[in-house]
Amino acid sequence: MSRFINWKNNWFSGNFQLFVDGVQKGMITFSAWRNDAESMFEDKNYQFVNEGFWRYRTKVIDRKTNVVVAIITYDSWKSKAVISLNTGEQYEWKSTGIWKSQFTVSNYKDAHIMYSSSSNSGAISTDTDNELLIVAGLFIKQIYNKRAAVLVACFVPLITVSINRHH
Repeated sequence: MSRFINWKNNWFSGNFQLFVDGVQKGMITFSAWRNDAESMFEDKNYQFVNEGFWRYRTKVIDRKTNVVVAIITYDSWKSKAVISLNTGEQYEWKSTGIWKSQFTVSNYKDAHIMYSSSSNSGAISTDTDNELLIVAGLFIKQIYNKRAAVLVACFVPLITVSINRHH
């Protein structure tokens, strides 16, 4: 059975709101100075805690039990990530759209979540009820968006200085 979820994103804070049948059922709230986040969706509450710099990964902690329920590892060069659940299951997050407007989370067997986005909103179509996977897909999207923004912020001044030196 397919399930449909809509989401809205605040571009400045990176926070998400999740809606089912027009009613807000969840949110993802990012820390102001870090890429850590808190999420609530239906009856699940997770904390996303980032670790490392070169070998970046995220611990996902169930807030009710304080147990690490998943580890997310990132492939910075390919815009892919792997969500490894503490049960041993693994799911791949990858961007599928040319403009990074579509992405999926899948185990390529029985769980497949498709995300589509426009500027600050989007839709999720899922055949799984796993709330962790649903919110993790949006969390990973925001991590890659923030990395892209940092790259742009670093390279634009370098390009500007280089162009100005030649005039």
